[in-house]
Amino acid sequence: MTVRQASQSGGGAPRAQQAVQPPAPQTPRPVLIALGAMVTLGLMLFWLPLRGVDLEAMDGYGLIGVLPIATLLGAVVLVLTFMATLALARPHQLLLAAQILLLIITLHGVTLALEPIARFPTAWQTGGFIEYVTRNHTVSWDLDARFSTPGFFAFIAFVMKAVGQNDIEPLLRWAPTVTNLLYLIPYILILRVLRATWRAKWFAAWLFIAANWVGQDYLSPQAFAYLLYLFFVAILVNWFRHHDERTTGSGRRRSGDTRERTGGFWRIYNWLFGAKDPGELPAKPVGVREQSILLILLFILILVGTAAHQLTPFLMTASCAGLVLVRRCNLRGLPFIAGVVYAAWISFMTVGYWSSRKGELFGGLGKVFTNVQQSTGGRLGTASGATQDIQMLRIVIAVTVVGLAVAGLMRRRSRGIDDRVALVLLLVPFSSFGLQNYGGELALRIYFFMLPAACLLIAYLFFPAPFDAPRVRDPKVKIWLGHLRTGSRRHWPAVAAASVFALLLTGGFLSVRYGNEKYEQVRRSDVKAFDVMLRSTDGAVGVVWLSAENPELVGGEPVMPWSYRSWERFTRTPVVANRNNPADISQIVQRLKEQGPGGFFVTTRSHEDYQVLSGGLASDYAIKMRRALAASPELTTVFADTDAAVYRLKNPPAEPRPTVPEPAGLGMRNSPWTPAGLIYLPVLLGVLLTRELRRLRLPPNELRRLRPLTVLAIPLLISVVAVIIERFVIIS
Repeated sequence: MTVRQASQSGGGAPRAQQAVQPPAPQTPRPVLIALGAMVTLGLMLFWLPLRGVDLEAMDGYGLIGVLPIATLLGAVVLVLTFMATLALARPHQLLLAAQILLLIITLHGVTLALEPIARFPTAWQTGGFIEYVTRNHTVSWDLDARFSTPGFFAFIAFVMKAVGQNDIEPLLRWAPTVTNLLYLIPYILILRVLRATWRAKWFAAWLFIAANWVGQDYLSPQAFAYLLYLFFVAILVNWFRHHDERTTGSGRRRSGDTRERTGGFWRIYNWLFGAKDPGELPAKPVGVREQSILLILLFILILVGTAAHQLTPFLMTASCAGLVLVRRCNLRGLPFIAGVVYAAWISFMTVGYWSSRKGELFGGLGKVFTNVQQSTGGRLGTASGATQDIQMLRIVIAVTVVGLAVAGLMRRRSRGIDDRVALVLLLVPFSSFGLQNYGGELALRIYFFMLPAACLLIAYLFFPAPFDAPRVRDPKVKIWLGHLRTGSRRHWPAVAAASVFALLLTGGFLSVRYGNEKYEQVRRSDVKAFDVMLRSTDGAVGVVWLSAENPELVGGEPVMPWSYRSWERFTRTPVVANRNNPADISQIVQRLKEQGPGGFFVTTRSHEDYQVLSGGLASDYAIKMRRALAASPELTTVFADTDAAVYRLKNPPAEPRPTVPEPAGLGMRNSPWTPAGLIYLPVLLGVLLTRELRRLRLPPNELRRLRPLTVLAIPLLISVVAVIIERFVIIS
């Protein structure tokens, strides 16, 4: 059954009307009790055997290689129970919601039961930024690029101080689980405006959790900014939609003479340009006061998102512009406001960073194919066979998700449904390929941002109808497999097919999300090693670390919780491994002498595993190296156990003694036109925001009354752009 029902009158109202049908039968109580029992059984099978997991037995395939069979069986039971709930005749929202919440805890919180402290070394580095802001009440642009967008660090520092929490480890530990719970709130707001069945919406919400394997949900600016992005989009599509959205008419080539023509060309033409119903529910009327408050909230989200992360405001701007272009958002001036805020922040607030790193920041602009290669195949490098398999599986999952999303879009379009919101949210993240390569992780960020639309479109592939089809049919009309495609069990084939995909996706999640767990786990000794170095010297700490490749050529940092506190005291100096002779520590000794009295060589088991799996070092390299370090007459062991070790010179040189840098702030600098820009910018933003607020109060036939504000904004916009260009040319 399609939603296109031809209308000879050519009216503007959507032609798809939900069929009047009797309510779905009540689900028997024993069925609901059985589903609850299956959920309980799945949880017990998943969690109880984890007590016997030996993380030390992990290989290059990560956590999936040591999970008990019972745990994997428990995951299967949980997945199939959710799909069985979707197969019921009517939605049981409490049961569905409970299963999705349990899915988040199960998939994203499994390491809570396995590892004693928070995982992922990068998360501990985020803790170092927060600790620095808490202690100094400012930032320092010259220490790290991430200090150029300090909004998130300042926010977490304020919250921790307000609640009296000094230890950030519990926050790091629980952040992935809590973050994914928060993501569901705006995503549900997006789903509620779409013309889809309840099965499609609940399955999309389930997919949104199960397909989010990229690991960007730890305590980080990008996770926080992503939450802001989802709320930004949710507000746009819920409260700022066009109220004149209507069924699109046939294409211009469909004149009276060609209306009845058939054939391959006309079928494609109808699919592209034929009459379509909106993929979104009709926009509900919203009061001007409510819209004004929400517009100010959108402006605040833009400001906070821009101050928190460098990539997210670009996608906020692009998504808003895309929704405006396809007539799914009526805030035509908001993309200009967001663009001005983004450009001004880069020009005025991050100048300390970009002024000396133009090649690093802008070298990737426009290099689409180079960025694609570095973000996909370029990530394989010299990795071991198991690590390459995990990386390839990630690529396969990402490509499969995109492919199925496109197939879902096509299936809905073949039914006469125009899903413009989903299309914009799917395509906009790909525009990031024209930016810098983002440390080789741009493809992961693009996948992350397209996931809301992709999950929805995949759900449409299995459940494409805009409403539940009637449960009865004319017995005179013969339908292939009619006993399955009609009646109370008509949705069972789709649920069965979706179940197969859900099981494969869950297995893929456990494989790729924790595929690097052998070196992404953080042990207590890893943290203790850095505490020991801080206690052993009063000044700067020069950390010497081993790398399988030259980091200046291939990039890379130590896979350790370095600088999780006292960030400014640490400097990092790599030593390239001598692959032929692990006992050759001459370069380590030389680099320690160059660090002066504060030099330390540190190695951890996680870092050593990373060099083996990703750098191609021999599996016994670290053992031989540690043995040589311990036996060296020039070195002394500061701290050592099976998980980490710290060495320093017995007689370190007195020089050099690098000074610990003082906080440098954001590094703002002046140019001849900067004072004028600081005046023009707030005036321009005020005019643009006032113009949008004014437009909300005007009927469509009186928009000409906005012309004075438009005329005032144009010279201000030209002036601000000129100042931004002048600052870039003069300062850099």
